[in-house]
Amino acid sequence: MTRDPASSAARPDRPNILVLMVDELNVGAMRVYGHPFVQTPNLDRLAAEGVTVERAYCSSPLCVPSRAAFMTGRHPHQLGVYDLASSLSSEEPTWAHLLNAAGYDTALAGKMHFVGADQRHGFKQRLVEDCHGDGSHHGVPDWDAAPRTGRPRSPRLTGAGRAGRTRYTDYDESVRDAAVAYLRERAADAQQQPFALCASFISPHFPLVVEERFFNLYWPELADLPRHPEPPDHPKYQRIRQFFSLEGPFEEEVIRRCRAAYFGLVTFVDELIGSVLAALRETGLAENTFVLFTGDHGEMLGERGLWWKSCMLEGAARVPLICSLPGRLPAGERRANVAGLVDVLPTLLDVAGVACPGFIEGSSLLPVLESGNAAWKDEALVEFLAHTARHPEAALIRKTDGATRKLIYGLHEEAQLYDLDADPDELVNLARLPAHHSELRDMERELLSRWPAEALDHAVRRSQQRRRYVAAGTESTLTELET
Repeated sequence: MTRDPASSAARPDRPNILVLMVDELNVGAMRVYGHPFVQTPNLDRLAAEGVTVERAYCSSPLCVPSRAAFMTGRHPHQLGVYDLASSLSSEEPTWAHLLNAAGYDTALAGKMHFVGADQRHGFKQRLVEDCHGDGSHHGVPDWDAAPRTGRPRSPRLTGAGRAGRTRYTDYDESVRDAAVAYLRERAADAQQQPFALCASFISPHFPLVVEERFFNLYWPELADLPRHPEPPDHPKYQRIRQFFSLEGPFEEEVIRRCRAAYFGLVTFVDELIGSVLAALRETGLAENTFVLFTGDHGEMLGERGLWWKSCMLEGAARVPLICSLPGRLPAGERRANVAGLVDVLPTLLDVAGVACPGFIEGSSLLPVLESGNAAWKDEALVEFLAHTARHPEAALIRKTDGATRKLIYGLHEEAQLYDLDADPDELVNLARLPAHHSELRDMERELLSRWPAEALDHAVRRSQQRRRYVAAGTESTLTELET
């Protein structure tokens, strides 16, 4: 029986919800996921108080489509949100809409990278405007255009890796301040209406510039180099390096300084998150608040000769996922499960006691968080339909009988198949080995049964063409595609 979302509005015991989100965080740069020296004491404490999911994945290694999936529980190709210039339809229900209907007060502080006039998509309040404005400055990709060549080395790298402040670090501090003020206001609210607050920071996203006290934690003694700087032998990664002018060579000091600044930004945003969590505890709200921490996608950090995201390798596609709820979720436990950002919406609704609509693709993780023995699908779908692609690209990550495999599929390109348990750095493409051809075909059939690559190829190109006509007929000037 389907439950009316509004029917639960009178329940006084429903948990509050606090969603903490960061941008471009490589899970390998977190202590809780195994980094030996990056300092993240507040996220470490959250993990000690809750449950850490080992293998969570973004829906797309790009801000706009991944966040659209995070908000709606549906995949980017189903939403028609393909790239940085795509708008999420205001007719698409988000978890903010659904929690509003259930009697929650919903608020967004920070980045969600909504493109277009609708900058709320269900949130009753926007406490801090988006750092990207309405997103209209993003250019539309063109899969039919000739590749860009002959550009100098990326100034985004050569000009990064230093101490200082940027508008992004200032912005993130304003997100912290707004989130803390909101929590203190809610604690003083005599009506005790449950709330769902999303505090979304842009750090540790480029530019890699951070306050001196954070930069000096890692520079120069702890400024390391990538473990595997050589690019994979595959045309996808050649395109990325060409598109973003990463063919170099870059001096070791440039790479080391960039990584030191990135680590500093990770510690910086951990400190901001710590302030929000401290306010939650100090107000007494922590006792009945479900906290979910995640990111929109990863960052390659120079591994495999790549920076930023836009690919399906672990550094770009994997995201953190840590959840806590005192008295309901165990403390300090880990789940070796595979999950995706589309699973966030059903999880939040389950926590709130609200039935999930039938058109949602994701599944609630709450049973898995509560018990490591709960049945779970153990799979995630990641897709990429934007710049650096020439045709649709997707990855299927699946855990079966204790083995975790990742298929990376590009229409009209060589497939990649990795054993993530034995080969976490994805150095051996099993698709090239005859012994794995049967497994490769099985995973390709499964992926293509739910992800229409050929139809998407036509749909994305048509969308690009239409939007480029619109852009050409407006007075605004399109800027370079952001990474």
